[in-house]
Amino acid sequence: MKTAQQIIGLPVVSIIDGNEIGKVKNVIINALKGTIDFFVIDSGVRSLAGGVIPADRVLGIGEYALTILQPDDISDIVKIPAAIELMQKNITVRGTRVLTKKGSLLGETGDIIVDEQNSYNITGVEFLPADSSVKSGIIPRSSVITFGKDLLVVQDDFIDQLIESTSAIQEVLEEEKKNSRLEQNIGNITLQKDENREFAQEVVVEIVQETREEAMPDLTEINIDDIALDDNIEEDLEISFDKNVNAIPLLELEDESQPGTDTVEAPSMNDTEGPVTSVDLFEQRQRQFLIGKKVTKTIYDSNGGVIINSGEVITEEIIEIVKSNGKMIELVMNYEE
Repeated sequence: MKTAQQIIGLPVVSIIDGNEIGKVKNVIINALKGTIDFFVIDSGVRSLAGGVIPADRVLGIGEYALTILQPDDISDIVKIPAAIELMQKNITVRGTRVLTKKGSLLGETGDIIVDEQNSYNITGVEFLPADSSVKSGIIPRSSVITFGKDLLVVQDDFIDQLIESTSAIQEVLEEEKKNSRLEQNIGNITLQKDENREFAQEVVVEIVQETREEAMPDLTEINIDDIALDDNIEEDLEISFDKNVNAIPLLELEDESQPGTDTVEAPSMNDTEGPVTSVDLFEQRQRQFLIGKKVTKTIYDSNGGVIINSGEVITEEIIEIVKSNGKMIELVMNYEE
């Protein structure tokens, strides 16, 4: 972090030839972005137009100098309309009055603090209170509403947000970045959960529809909008016949079947003969849907042991192990034909 006054007066060095070609005379602030967009250069040569360096041409700002690649990186300001427009607005920040959103004047500004490592963003503004009973400090960028020519407009609670020193700004920025990453991760997790829910609905519809078509072909087609999965699906989405039949009132197969068709004669997965209910048939169809497909992700048990490796073929034995370990959702979400 550097203040504007630490930058103004620095030698400008062209690294391609190692020459000092001037000094930083001033900075031009973009009030809308809250950044320094140009550096005004005094090269010691009389000129009707001043020389400026666009911020994106600056290689670095150190303790001794501001460095650029070559002298041609300095341009006449008349050739850069954006620089002329910003200079005419004359946003200096330093010495302007501090006005709260509700209209209270509490002091004026000192120097601005710039992050020379990140696009020359203004990260804070020194606050010099008019009343000695009000504490001084650095107004964080998040508390600044408007950089104006005569006024710096800030949030009403900016006093509570003041930062004690320039070095502390970095800690605040790191905390903001961490919170931003956390919010982004939470958003990604929420999106993933929504996608998992939608996918699970589609899987349930496909399996149940095939079951109904075989067992009771005269029943109506299932609409995905009729599926009502458990609200805690992201925590306990066990795609199993017993749970999901109860979770989908539309699929109470025994109640909808015709008299005399409460059970369906069908071979079980264990090749035993005997009557099976439609619930049993649902389990069979679910298993048949998965058996023979390849797993696209290694699935582990709660102790870290491998249940099935990525690329292996799903078998009935694997389904039993996966189900007993509560990992059916991972199996359903990670397979391919």
